[in-house]
Amino acid sequence: MAASHGLQVAMEHATRLRDAAVQRLAQARLARQRAQQQMDQLTGYSGETEQRWLIRGQLGIAPEVMFHHRQFMARLDQTIELQKTQMARHDQLVQDAERELTQAELRLVSLRQVVQRRQHDAALALQRREQKEVDELAASRHRLKIQPTA
Repeated sequence: MAASHGLQVAMEHATRLRDAAVQRLAQARLARQRAQQQMDQLTGYSGETEQRWLIRGQLGIAPEVMFHHRQFMARLDQTIELQKTQMARHDQLVQDAERELTQAELRLVSLRQVVQRRQHDAALALQRREQKEVDELAASRHRLKIQPTA
């Protein structure tokens, strides 16, 4: 009985850990999605800005303005590189959360298998006991029939 209670507690704990792992994975994926959206905005803005400056460049732009534009684009490229680093970090967090969830699910499946095995063993033991009782009852009835009547 105590082992059964212990398994029940372990199952509840494993279920809570699995649910928490599911939650962390969802949060990690959402954060990664937001980081991807930021990356898409940055690269889109960079491309649009370059296109506008290519058109303006054909009209002739003062060297100082072109210098400031190049500085701005260099800063934008730095920001994109930082965002790439953030994306890699988010990718790693998602992978870690997926691994954690897999481990939590495996633990829960293992505990369920132990519970099922114990339930099966208990049912089998009960069936054997009942069969033994039936056999003993049949044997005692048989002995009663065989005994000579006085």
